[in-house]
Amino acid sequence: MIMGGTLNYSSLSEHVYLYLRRQMNLGKLTPGSTINIGEIAAQLGVSKTPLRDALIHLECEGFVTILPRRGVLVNKLSLDDIRKAYETVGLVEAFIIRANIDKITPVHIATLERINEQMIEEIKAGDLTKIFENNLEFHNTYLDISDNDMLKKFILPIKHRLYDFPRQSYLPEWELNNSVDHARFIECLKKKDGQGAAAILQDVHWSFTVQQGFITQFYDGE
Repeated sequence: MIMGGTLNYSSLSEHVYLYLRRQMNLGKLTPGSTINIGEIAAQLGVSKTPLRDALIHLECEGFVTILPRRGVLVNKLSLDDIRKAYETVGLVEAFIIRANIDKITPVHIATLERINEQMIEEIKAGDLTKIFENNLEFHNTYLDISDNDMLKKFILPIKHRLYDFPRQSYLPEWELNNSVDHARFIECLKKKDGQGAAAILQDVHWSFTVQQGFITQFYDGE
């Protein structure tokens, strides 16, 4: 039961949001299914108001669709959705690195190399449990240089939508390919080549066309 004396309205809504995200992540709320609002409210011991606000939050991020008088539908992720997501993230990340290439320091580069090497070691060892988290850390290392918080907040839920709902079995070959992209990207940063770094992000790493073979395998017709 979520409700407690120290929780205010805002934090209660956030707790409900996180609970629903977790249920999706665990596969207990599956794409194409509907959410029983009354049942969830009863399970958590909350009123429908914070639940409704949590669902609006999820709808804004693309996880669900609220159907008036019909309920709440957990969205499926189509290949067209994935294409649009890749185009969006690639465009934003490329813009950020072009605009902030002069802010990249040796510390950033060392951090990126460390994370990428760690990812490669874990992939080769068959340990893919931290792939998504490590990948986020890699990308956030340079995205956080930007002072445009709106752009960063805009693409984060898109990434979660792509890779964290529902939890997929990662493809080692794809992740190793991504690490190669990362290494090429780092080399561009060392040269202060913002255009080259942006091209790797937008035209290779986040290119739906380039990645489509792996995407189709990963989502398995989702």
